[in-house]
Amino acid sequence: MRQEEDPPESVRSDLLERLRALEGGQASGTLAELAYRRARDALERALEEARSVRLQALEDARATREREMAAVMEALRSLRLSAETQIASLLAAAELEAEQTRARAQGEAAGIVQKANDEGATLRAESAAIRAAAEDRAREVERLEAEFNAVAAELAKRLGLKDQPSGGWLGRLFRRTK
Repeated sequence: MRQEEDPPESVRSDLLERLRALEGGQASGTLAELAYRRARDALERALEEARSVRLQALEDARATREREMAAVMEALRSLRLSAETQIASLLAAAELEAEQTRARAQGEAAGIVQKANDEGATLRAESAAIRAAAEDRAREVERLEAEFNAVAAELAKRLGLKDQPSGGWLGRLFRRTK
């Protein structure tokens, strides 16, 4: 604060000097004028002091706001960096998990394909064996039918039958003729 006021003793002595110098009617006008001037000077000094205090308060408030804003910006920067770090960490973990899942899925798919190929090979082998067995049975049935027809033809010949049926004797026994 600015303290440029005159000490009270100098003001008192100044007033006393002026009072002595003045005479009667003129003294009251001059004394009032002096009081008015002193009051005006004090008011001007007070206003000047208030103005400088106000300017200093505004400057202090601005500086405080700037410090607070800088602190908030730094906190936001820190939060952003933290968030970016967390995002990068989450992305890395997700990529690793995706790669592991992809590898597991490929392994499982390869296993399923191998199992399907094995089952297909087994089914092909079984169906080939069944077909071979069916062909063997068909040949066996044809052989037995041929033997039966040969024995039946021999029997018919001994019995004196000369006409042999067109589908063979077994066919005639089990098939209807028209």
